[in-house]
Amino acid sequence: MKTCLAEVLSAEAAALYQRLLAAGTLPLHEEPMLRDAGPTRELIERGFARERHVGRPELVPVEPVRAMDNAILLIQRQITDRYEGLLRVREEVEALQQHYLGAKDWGRLPEDRIRVLTDGAEIGALSVELCLSARRDVMSIETEHFNRPPDPQSVRRPPAAAVARGVTFRNIYTRGVLDLPGSAQMLRASVEAGWQCRIYPELPMKMVLVDGQTALLPLGPTGMEGAMLVRTPVIASALRTFFDLLWHRAVPVTGTRERLSFEQDQVLRLLLTGMIDKAIARHLGISERTVRRHVGALMQRLGANNRVTLAATAVREGWAD
Repeated sequence: MKTCLAEVLSAEAAALYQRLLAAGTLPLHEEPMLRDAGPTRELIERGFARERHVGRPELVPVEPVRAMDNAILLIQRQITDRYEGLLRVREEVEALQQHYLGAKDWGRLPEDRIRVLTDGAEIGALSVELCLSARRDVMSIETEHFNRPPDPQSVRRPPAAAVARGVTFRNIYTRGVLDLPGSAQMLRASVEAGWQCRIYPELPMKMVLVDGQTALLPLGPTGMEGAMLVRTPVIASALRTFFDLLWHRAVPVTGTRERLSFEQDQVLRLLLTGMIDKAIARHLGISERTVRRHVGALMQRLGANNRVTLAATAVREGWAD
């Protein structure tokens, strides 16, 4: 009892609560100092006791399970209030950030807010810092150029605080990544960690773009030879448009042809010939409902929102030889 109460009550309040449970009630008129004592106020405020004024005033215990529920609710409200307060502070810090950017020496291009980094450790730390500071979204592009083979254990996990704020994390991999040892495990770990991942045939460079405002661009293939931190609104906006165009044309990681069932593969091939659902169903000996279900699954895997886009994407990505 003492151990669990110590999590929500002071030692004095916990001792008073146990005394109260043993006695059933404590008459306040017999102990006038008890009414205004700190432990008494603490028990009442935290929902472990209440005053009863039927006849003579008494201090009455709240049953332990309900009292603990009251304490949990109180702590949850305090955490919520604290979190909301920190979010307000975060918004106010934006003004300080703008002041910082205005006063910072960015080198030879201060007006463009472009900073060149050459230290690999600093680049890696900055990439993590950008993800932590995100308020809306993190967009990342990853090519097949790594300093060492991909390690599933080193996958960047979206920060829990950012996820709680509703930040989305999207990553586009070039198709060449799939040829690297350990790539399948890395992609699976990325999805399980909370990244939305897609594959695109060829990508010119790596990139991290946060909230469509701040970008980290590489000076070399791996990104560790040097990088540029770009805060110029015009460039950041162009990079966001570039990413969105790639994203809509990229194929979801789960949409690999190897995972197609024989029936799905046959439905796709017949669909590409222009057959309607009824004809496909008759040809394969299945119901039209089953055909529509397979088509829906194919559209989801390829990120297509209609059958025309499905057909075009399937041909482009080599799903039908």
